[in-house]
Amino acid sequence: MAKASRIADVHGADGRGRPRASAGGDCESKGGFRDHGDGACTGGTIPGTIAVAAVTDQERIALARDLALAIGTGTKDYQCDCGPSSVAVPAAPVEAEPPARGLAPVLDQALPLPSATLQEVTDFLTASRDVGFRSVCVQPVWAALAVRMLRGSATRAAAFIGFPQATALTPTKCLEAELLLRNGIKELTMMADIGALRSGDLDAVYIDIKAVAGVAACRDARLNVFLELPLLDERRKLEACVVAKLAGAAAVMSATGFNESNAEPADIGLMSHVVGGELDVVAAGGVHSAAAVRRMLAAGAHRVCTSHGLEIVGGA
Repeated sequence: MAKASRIADVHGADGRGRPRASAGGDCESKGGFRDHGDGACTGGTIPGTIAVAAVTDQERIALARDLALAIGTGTKDYQCDCGPSSVAVPAAPVEAEPPARGLAPVLDQALPLPSATLQEVTDFLTASRDVGFRSVCVQPVWAALAVRMLRGSATRAAAFIGFPQATALTPTKCLEAELLLRNGIKELTMMADIGALRSGDLDAVYIDIKAVAGVAACRDARLNVFLELPLLDERRKLEACVVAKLAGAAAVMSATGFNESNAEPADIGLMSHVVGGELDVVAAGGVHSAAAVRRMLAAGAHRVCTSHGLEIVGGA
């Protein structure tokens, strides 16, 4: 068990652009971010450099403990070193189906396409503004427009970070997050480092998420993290959920739909079982209808991220 639950050591420059630094803060820099020792930091001028903190022994112990709990409450047949196993997930109770229009408050409407034109984005935001969606998420280039057009509505403006590749350097993600928050964005959606997850490099995943979560916390914003679960085996899925929770994510998201991977009820149930009592569980990827939304909610999702929100609430 120890081998599965221990995070790999971090050594200086790890080849992924994450420099080792002191563990004294998530976003300390010469440019004005200053750690206060409690996970909070102050904004300032846009930093010229960002030091990314290494993982502490206490954080490793917490991860080991939470992984052991997740594994132990999932199945006795879980194998640390021998690949995937089936995680037993209790079935969620099936509630009465709300009308399609009534689904809007649990929908995060998204426009992830990089090819969208100004007119298309404007039309999208205009149509989405007064439907009652929980949020509308756009690419960073459209963040200021989204904030302006959604101002005064109950729908929060959200933006993607490094989506969907997840290959940007951690300091780059922090800079992008800071700029988006300064533009009025209230919620950030990032991709976990899927290559690191698949490799079992949990230090890298943890440091990456924690750094961006620290920037979000400075401005009382929420951070959603895509885990791309269909690309992971059962062991990695458990690890992804636990690492995201401990790193400070407010929500875990199942799949982007960009990597031939869509939301699956089994993955939603797993996320709900492992972290659903502490984080929002968001079904995402290939959810195009009201019936699909209801299936994800029944499986344990708190909300659903989709680019088809207007069609869904229209009853399609």
